[in-house]
Amino acid sequence: MPKLPSYFGNFPHPPSEKKPVHLTRDSYKMFIYTGTKPYSSDLNYLLASTDQQTTGIYQLAPGSNFDPADIHAGDEVYYVLEGVVHLLNPETGQTEELGPGDAVLIPKGAPHRGYNFSDKAAVILF
Repeated sequence: MPKLPSYFGNFPHPPSEKKPVHLTRDSYKMFIYTGTKPYSSDLNYLLASTDQQTTGIYQLAPGSNFDPADIHAGDEVYYVLEGVVHLLNPETGQTEELGPGDAVLIPKGAPHRGYNFSDKAAVILF
């Protein structure tokens, strides 16, 4: 898995500061995933990332995928806002096709790859 920026797990504040925070578009962190394949990613937005949860908006460009497989330290939910994304667990071969309004729970430690076989961007809340 590619190395994540230092603000993952520490945004909008470090784990030692536990308090509610109003998040606005101006406060989101923009990032490209993966840094090793920037042509496969549109601009993505990190809304918040603590030691327990990470939430953001991910855009997968038409005809692209994210690779290497992504693995998280906690459970993760993908909710598709736009487009169609195919998820693959490379260890088990399980695949899921998700469209707008669909969600999937990815258990802690489960490797996953996302593919966009269409000609339109897929937008995912994670």
